[in-house]
Amino acid sequence: MNIEESRAGLEKHMLAQADSVGELLEQFRSRISPELIGGTGWDRLLERARALPISLATSGFGFELPLHEPERRADLGVALFEGSLSAAHFEKWCRTQPDDPSTAAAFRLLRTMGRESAIRRIGGTKLMLEYDIDPGCAGPLPDPGIFLYPAPDVLSNKEAVRGLEGLRAAAAAVAAAAGWTLEASERLQIERLFSAMPAGTHIGSVGAFPARSDGFRIAVTGFRKTRDFTAFLERTDWSGRPDAVAPFVSEMEERGAFAHLAAHFDIPAQGGLGPALGVSFYARDTQWVKEVDPWMALIDGIGEHGIAVPHKLSALATSWSGAEAVFGRRSMLLLVRGIHHIKLVVSDDRFTQAKAYVFVLMLPPFPAAATAAGR
Repeated sequence: MNIEESRAGLEKHMLAQADSVGELLEQFRSRISPELIGGTGWDRLLERARALPISLATSGFGFELPLHEPERRADLGVALFEGSLSAAHFEKWCRTQPDDPSTAAAFRLLRTMGRESAIRRIGGTKLMLEYDIDPGCAGPLPDPGIFLYPAPDVLSNKEAVRGLEGLRAAAAAVAAAAGWTLEASERLQIERLFSAMPAGTHIGSVGAFPARSDGFRIAVTGFRKTRDFTAFLERTDWSGRPDAVAPFVSEMEERGAFAHLAAHFDIPAQGGLGPALGVSFYARDTQWVKEVDPWMALIDGIGEHGIAVPHKLSALATSWSGAEAVFGRRSMLLLVRGIHHIKLVVSDDRFTQAKAYVFVLMLPPFPAAATAAGR
């Protein structure tokens, strides 16, 4: 079975499990640690998720857990693949919700992905939506961030001209979907960032948060050594000090706490790079790591340096891993949980935030699940 057939079967199975993302979450509340998401944080998450169609969770979903905050809350991440059964379901749902502005950017970007050959050439079939969920925020919740995920072998420096053209196309598509035009200063900064990338790295994602402000969020990934990572930072226009980042990253490298790193930059509309830097750690090169053991060296290091709330680190280590059979609304499902990556945010030359990006896959029982999980 090829990947498209596998995904189609999974999506068809999952579309029958619930009507909304919120309804799906409620079915498996007991598998989500209240130490990580609870109280008003859980209530606000459900409020947002109940307004989202189930098609946004058929290919898995995830949470951004702020480990540095005692508040038990999470932002929500969901994905679509252009041309898929779920994307068609989502577009149909969008047409029935003409007064919901939160779907507009995602709807526009999906349409662009389907008709523009430039986006197809970069392998840009995956669209990720990130919903900011603040329990203390009154009124309507903000529109989601929108992110494209190019194929790793396309937006790299192996073919500099082709890669840069693809990056420009991705940035222009995201800007148009978000409702603004790619400015010359932004284009110049994107080109500078691309030219600073060393061999072996690639653009991991290109996105924006339309509800926050004009500007882009770009990830450069594939760094395996601290020295390569800091040398790259020195070649960019980032205003922070790479030598403030190096000691912790080097210590984690010595512990074998990561397989590779990614750097996340904000590119505001006025040009230049934003002052904050995201440093993401990936324990393995595989995308879905359901075991917690590969993460323990990093979790322990974060705890020893006091970057996160201890009880939340403990809850992450003990509750978000493994696979188990559970009862869904219509059938048995294989519930798979794990940590996708952990990101530390650097500002004022120190690590100020720690965020775990965890995933949830709900698959049909074996053997179909084994095929789908290999996508």
